[in-house]
Amino acid sequence: MKHFVTLLLTLCLLLCCAAKADLDQRGEMVLSVAISELGYTATAGGYSKYGDWAGNAYGEWCTEFVTWCVSRADELYGTSMLGVDYPNQKSCEGSSTWFKEQGRYITVNGGLKGEEGQFYLSDGVSVAGRPYVPQPGDFIYFEWYAYNRLDHVGIVEYVTQDVDGSYTVHTIEGNNHILGPTPSVVARYSYALDDPSIRGYGTLQEGLVASELKSGSAGEEVVSFQKSLKELGYYNGDCAGKFGKATEEATKAYQKAKGLSVTGVADIATLQAIAAELEEARARAEAEAEALAQAKVEESIEAAKAAIESGWFGEFDPYDEAAAWARLTQDITILDVDQKEKIYLSDGPNGNRKTYDEHRGFFYGESVAVKVLDEQDGWVKIEAYNDCDELEQGWVRESRIKTVTPNQEYGIIVDKMTQRLYLYKEGKLLTTLLCSTGTSSGANEDYNETASGEFLLCSWTGGFWSGNLWCNYAIRFNGGDLMHLVPSIFSADGYEDFSICESALGKRASHGCVRVQRIANEDGYNHEWLWNNLRGKKNVKIIIWDDDGRKLIRTDDATPMYYNPDGGEKYHTTARCSSVRSTYLPLTEITYGDLTRYPFTALTPCGTCGAPERPETVDAWNDTIDKAYEELGLTPAY
Repeated sequence: MKHFVTLLLTLCLLLCCAAKADLDQRGEMVLSVAISELGYTATAGGYSKYGDWAGNAYGEWCTEFVTWCVSRADELYGTSMLGVDYPNQKSCEGSSTWFKEQGRYITVNGGLKGEEGQFYLSDGVSVAGRPYVPQPGDFIYFEWYAYNRLDHVGIVEYVTQDVDGSYTVHTIEGNNHILGPTPSVVARYSYALDDPSIRGYGTLQEGLVASELKSGSAGEEVVSFQKSLKELGYYNGDCAGKFGKATEEATKAYQKAKGLSVTGVADIATLQAIAAELEEARARAEAEAEALAQAKVEESIEAAKAAIESGWFGEFDPYDEAAAWARLTQDITILDVDQKEKIYLSDGPNGNRKTYDEHRGFFYGESVAVKVLDEQDGWVKIEAYNDCDELEQGWVRESRIKTVTPNQEYGIIVDKMTQRLYLYKEGKLLTTLLCSTGTSSGANEDYNETASGEFLLCSWTGGFWSGNLWCNYAIRFNGGDLMHLVPSIFSADGYEDFSICESALGKRASHGCVRVQRIANEDGYNHEWLWNNLRGKKNVKIIIWDDDGRKLIRTDDATPMYYNPDGGEKYHTTARCSSVRSTYLPLTEITYGDLTRYPFTALTPCGTCGAPERPETVDAWNDTIDKAYEELGLTPAY
C-alpha cells in the first residue's frame, strides 16, 4: 500500500533540514493552477495558449506551460513568484540555468556532463549517496535524447513511497512527446525516483546543495561562486563561469581571512562559510534597509497627520463616477476679480497685508476656489492652496467673493499621485490621459509644484514659449498655471521634437503647469481634443488632487527594474536611462521585488527616469498613514 510523503517529512527524515512553511504554500499555489489545466490539448497544428502567451503560439510549450502556471498563480493569489521563486524563461536550458544561478538546482543521476559532484551543504553528504526527494511545486527536468542537454520540464505534484521503501515522483506536465499523446496535452505522469531520464530539480529552498569547485571547473555554479566572492569583496574579475587563476587567488584570500585551509579549492568548508556569511550579510542589509525606511518616514508622522486633518481631499476613487461627479459639480466660492489679478490676504479683518513673500499671501481671481472659514464685520476668512502648494488662510472683504456653479457637462480631475488626468462628461468617466505636474525636486523651487485645489478653466490662451520649450493649446486655470500640450523643442532646421518631454509624461516634470499627452489614447482622446471640445465651455471645474497625507501606490514586485552591476548606485525603469553613461548600457534587469534582497538593498531610485520609491519606504510610509489616521481617531476612506 502506498502513502503520500510530503516534502516536510522527507526533509526531516532524509535530509535533516527544516523547510520553510511558506515553501509548500507557494508550491501548492502553482500546483492548484496546473491541476486546473489538466486535459488541455494543443490543436492538431500545434497551437497552444501557453506558447501564445509566451510569444510563440506554435512552438514547443513545456517550459511555457510551467511558467504560465506560476504567472497565473501570481494573478490569482496576489503573489510575485515569477522571476523571484520561479524562473521567467521560455526554454528548459534557460529555466534550469536560472535555478543554478540561484543555487537552487539539484542534480539527479549525476546530472548532465559537468554537473557531477553535488553535495548537501548541511553535512557534506553527496547527492549521489542520498538522492534528493522533491517537494510539491519543484520543477523537474528531463534528458531524453542523450545530447547532454535538457529536453523537457514539468512540475512535481507529490511523492509516494512503496512498502519496499522506493519512491515514485508524480508530476503534471504539458507537451510530453515521449509519454503523452498527439496532439500534446496537459496530463499527469509518474516516474521512479531513480528514473535515468530525470536530470535535476529546481527547488524553492535555498542553500541546499553545492559542488566542490577548483581550477578548471566551469558552468553556472562557478558563476554563482564568483558572484558570492565579489559580494564579499574578495573577487574583482568577470563572473564568466570559468574557475581560473584569479578565482583561485580570490578563494585563497577568503580562506586565509577566515582561518580555513588555504587550498584555492572551494571545498565544503569554504562553501559553508561563504553561505553562512552571505546569509548574515543579506539579513543585516535587508534589516538596515527596513530600519532606514522606517526612520525616514517616522519623521513625517506629524506632517502626515496635519495633511490628513486639514487637507481638502482625503482619499477617493476617481473611478467612482458618482463621487467624482458630485465633487466636480458642487458650487465653489471664488474671488470676484480678473483671472490674473492677485488678491492679497490680510492678517485679520483689518486690511493689513499678511505677508510680502513673493509666492505667498495671495490668491488669483476668477478661477481659484476658496473655502470660507469665518465672517466678521464685512470681512471673511478664506483658505486655499497657495503657489507653494501650502494651505494658506487670510482675510478679504466680503464683497470680493462670489459663488459659482461649475459647468454641468464636463469636469476634470488631475491626480498628482498617479500623474493622470481623468475627464468626465455628464457623470461618466470618458477617458484617462497621462500628464506631468510641477516638480520641486533638484534645483527647482517649491513654487514650481502645481498648486492643489479646485479651479475653473477660465481662458484659452493658446501657445507660448517657456525657455526653449513650445507649449501649445494652453488653457489657464490658476493665474500663471496652465494646462497645455506636452512641450516640444524646435531644432535648427525647424523639426518639432516632443520626445524629451513625452518621455516624462506620467511623472512630475513641469514648472507648475499641467502637461497633457499629445498622442491620442485608445479612446481617441488627447490634449488637442480637450482644447477643441472644451473651448467655449464656461466654468469647467478642474480638481488638482493633492498627494499629501495619502498612501503611496505599491509597484508590483514583478515589475522590471534595471541597474548597473559595475558600481551603479541607482535603479531605473528603463534599460537605457539617459542618466547612465552609454558604456554601461543596456543595464541589467532585476525586478522591483528584488530591491528588498541583498545586494540590491543599497540602490536608490533614479529621478531621471522616474523610478518608484523603494518598496521598504513605500510600505513604511503607508503604515505611517494608517498610524496617523489611528492617532487622529479618523477612519480612512480607502
